[in-house]
Amino acid sequence: MKNLKILSAVALAAALFFPLNATLAHAYDLQHARAQKDLTPALQQSLEDKLSDVTGPYFDEQDQKKAKGQVYIDLLQKFEYLPTYGPHNHLVVSCKLGGVEYNPVKPGTAKGLATGNLKYLVFTYALENRQWVSVSKPKWETQNLGAAGAAQMRQNLAHGEQRKAAMEKTAQTHAAAAAAAAAAQRAADRAGQ
Repeated sequence: MKNLKILSAVALAAALFFPLNATLAHAYDLQHARAQKDLTPALQQSLEDKLSDVTGPYFDEQDQKKAKGQVYIDLLQKFEYLPTYGPHNHLVVSCKLGGVEYNPVKPGTAKGLATGNLKYLVFTYALENRQWVSVSKPKWETQNLGAAGAAQMRQNLAHGEQRKAAMEKTAQTHAAAAAAAAAAQRAADRAGQ
């Protein structure tokens, strides 16, 4: 009896997955296989060119907010690409541009106090006839890290600024030593002539 139930379940599943009127041409279309999800370097470069024209106003807007002392997003100039496929096997790419939200009025780091929010600006483009076409208007997405995440973020940012300052000081020291060595070499060359 148990074997009969299992056999019935397998037959039902096969009937659902492989309808009787389906042809092999519909089941396996290897001539029109899906493209890879990864963007080729050429496609990625063409999309970056398209996005560089579109994102300028968003960077300017955040710079103006910072100058006015308003909460702003320190957008990174690096995109994250999430390719998928739309209708008719068109390549559709969501391009995320993100950054940390800061309140410049409150002290914390040189940028201000991190609010604990990560904000992403999402652009969606489809590849049609070798041209990138906007599918929808850009939209903002927010990721709230909570109080503990905000505290950790502030600590990491302060540590990063200390490290950057130490590296700049080291670079200045090396540059001064190189300049002194070059001056000493020039003086030795003049004395030897």
